[in-house]
Amino acid sequence: MNNKIKILLTLLFFPFLSFSQVKLEVKAEKTNLKIGEVIQVTYIFNEEGSNFTPPNFNGFNKGGSYVSSNEEYINGDYAIQQVYTYVIQAAKAGRLLISPATIKFNGKTYASKPVAVSVSNEKAADAIQRNQNTTTASKSNSSNKSISGANNLLFIDVEVSKSNAYVNEPVEVNYRIYLAPNLEIELNKNMVTKFNNFWSQTEDVQGGWERMVVNNRVYKSKIFKKAILYPQKTGKLQISPITLDLNISYPTGDVDFFGDPEYDVARREIVSNTKYLQVLALPEKGKPENFTGAVGTFDFQANVSKNNLKSGESLQLDLIVSGTGNLKLFEIPKPNLPANFEIYEPQHQEFVNENMNGISGKIKDSYTIIPQEKGDFKLKPQYFSFFDVKSKTYKTISSEAIDLEVLQGENQANVTSVSKSKLENKSQKSDKSSGFEFSFMHFIGLVTLAGLTLLFFALKRNKSETDKEVKTEIKSVKKDFSVNDIQVYLTEKEVFYQKMELKIAEFLEYKFGLEKADLNKENIIQKFQENNISSENTNDFIGLLQNCEKARYMPTSDGNMQLDFEKLQQLVQIINV
Repeated sequence: MNNKIKILLTLLFFPFLSFSQVKLEVKAEKTNLKIGEVIQVTYIFNEEGSNFTPPNFNGFNKGGSYVSSNEEYINGDYAIQQVYTYVIQAAKAGRLLISPATIKFNGKTYASKPVAVSVSNEKAADAIQRNQNTTTASKSNSSNKSISGANNLLFIDVEVSKSNAYVNEPVEVNYRIYLAPNLEIELNKNMVTKFNNFWSQTEDVQGGWERMVVNNRVYKSKIFKKAILYPQKTGKLQISPITLDLNISYPTGDVDFFGDPEYDVARREIVSNTKYLQVLALPEKGKPENFTGAVGTFDFQANVSKNNLKSGESLQLDLIVSGTGNLKLFEIPKPNLPANFEIYEPQHQEFVNENMNGISGKIKDSYTIIPQEKGDFKLKPQYFSFFDVKSKTYKTISSEAIDLEVLQGENQANVTSVSKSKLENKSQKSDKSSGFEFSFMHFIGLVTLAGLTLLFFALKRNKSETDKEVKTEIKSVKKDFSVNDIQVYLTEKEVFYQKMELKIAEFLEYKFGLEKADLNKENIIQKFQENNISSENTNDFIGLLQNCEKARYMPTSDGNMQLDFEKLQQLVQIINV
């Protein structure tokens, strides 16, 4: 009888016993923490619940959250567990209370127990490293950085290798993204970054996430873009911020049929913070006279194509600068040669690699030179100066001296022999002439001279009138000279500067008769000085030509193109008066 009663009571109260076993448990890794220490708090529910509501974690920085579910059969019975895991970091000292979490099941709300945590004033230097294995990050970074304004779930920081630099000194820049651990992102379109006032080289970085703490918050982080910059002007220069167009996947708080968290997607544009670089002018103290703007670390040598030749023959002299630095942004100084050597304009060649290690390789100026006399010559060492970015000082290096043996050229000997023969023949003829022949020839000469004099004055008068007409025509041409026809190319950088260079050459030919083959800095300066053009306008004109040259490999904004066009208009108007 007693057994029957027990069985009956068991059957009556079984639903209530089963119901009482449904629970939401909480487990904390530890309850005694230091400031900055990171732990996991896990909530386990043994049924298929919904609308899980986590605690607010007052006094803690909330990092990532993860949801999982376990299904199994134990002795033929089906069992399920829903697990909600949170990564939190102690933000302040004292006795803190983690409030209960709640979840709904069969119309009823279940709550976990509160968790009391004691946080000491001592800072946890190695807490992040001890908890590294609790995250899905592939790397770990235990530094707790402080970035102004970085309190969002997603932000971009611009990391600059230095805050001060000299003109043309390389500066490394990293663009790093920070993301809350429970978010995922997808880039919608390629990123285009312009660096005004810098020569730049960039590359996109494909790397894994690492775990970082910023402003006492846990993030997953990675560098997605790198740049190396060479500042081209002095002053406080802005390093361009970058804008990302992203799809952001974030948890809604609900779970699907299988207990996995549900995500929603939002499209956002995220803009990085703005950084500045203070660019210093290269020091005047100790600057060598032959310095042409080279900044970096370089070697220098001079080579000749042959050491033995004849006078009147040519050889090639190569001046070569190699190393790492702004190889495309300076000129190799002209060689210092003996006065009796004829020298021609050099052929410039570049063998340069541009990558994230900077600009490296070599540049070469090849000169054709012709010795005019025979003899043994020693070409003096040639000198090259640069600003060394490592020591922050100027350095001057030299090539080796070069010995040349110049023999008597055959053509030069023949010319000398013929000239000598003519002189001897002329002397002999003078000695054989009689006095009558001399007088008669003298008379003929006088008559001829008189005729030539009359012809000269007639031609001079005619030429004067012709010159007047030509000058009037040229004046009319110069007066009508315009550069406005290149304005249509302002939207295309390469084409614009090519057209601008041609227009400058055309103007110099009209105004000063300078042909394209003679267009160099020295000839332009000489012509401008002869025509009393101010040094300011001369420098501006040379600057425009240099801009045309640099535009082939340096970033140039539309604003700079417009300024160059307006400057050319102004100079043509001033010089053409």
